[in-house]
Amino acid sequence: MAERLQTSASTLRTWDRRYGLGPTLRTSGGHRRYSSLDIDRVDLMRRLLARGVPAQEAANVAKQLAGDHSPTDLSGEKRSPSPHHDEIAHEFVQATYRFDGRELARLATTTLRELSTVEAWEHVFVPALVTIGEHWAEGHLGVEGEHLASSVLSSALRAHARRQSLPALERPATVVLASAEEDQHALPVIALDSALSEHGLAALELGPRLPAAALRSLLETMRPQVIFLWASLQRPPRDPMREVLEKVDNDTLVVLGGPGWPKDASPVGGLREAVERILSRALAP
Repeated sequence: MAERLQTSASTLRTWDRRYGLGPTLRTSGGHRRYSSLDIDRVDLMRRLLARGVPAQEAANVAKQLAGDHSPTDLSGEKRSPSPHHDEIAHEFVQATYRFDGRELARLATTTLRELSTVEAWEHVFVPALVTIGEHWAEGHLGVEGEHLASSVLSSALRAHARRQSLPALERPATVVLASAEEDQHALPVIALDSALSEHGLAALELGPRLPAAALRSLLETMRPQVIFLWASLQRPPRDPMREVLEKVDNDTLVVLGGPGWPKDASPVGGLREAVERILSRALAP
């Protein structure tokens, strides 16, 4: 399997142990064997990670291939994905090929009305974006198509956040969301803002490429309850962003997301976990 997927055996063992993505069949002698479904799920996990999708989020999407995975929502209740999620993701990809911005907007808006942002992200948007990225890498789709899909989805997520009715909190929480220095990927940050808005929390979404100096100034000026930073690109060994965050007041919760952060920084596993951690602090009594 390691040779087939061009990855290491230790990585496959980690995915099996941590995310349950491994061989499910056993021979009469007790040896474990990958079924064709197991192979498809692990290969999807690999391709999602190659596109910069966080590991836990990639595992959640890959498990959908088994048909027996029911992700939990924030209340702890089981939510079974609708059977037409794959169809919507496929329609999103096809609309991208046609450069049909109106249809892309309709699909994104309708999905966000039917599902929570987290569910829409996990079951529709991430699979569609991964497919679009793969088609671009294979030369079947121009980069302009990928840019169009991301732009339309960003607009739909922001519009969805504006549509939420935010209650007047006695002490409004201050939550800052941004992408790390030199990181131009802001879509996960926009999705997080949309997800938080569904829980009555209005965040300050600062977009991509927040300089370390600006982060330092912001923290000194407003001292937010929570700051979330996304990093798609690998952060440097001597990271000015980490140096700023190490001096943050204990009253501010720092949440990091994305594959660019090293493991010792303890980044969240995906959008769902980011929402849970931020809400636990921002809406605490």
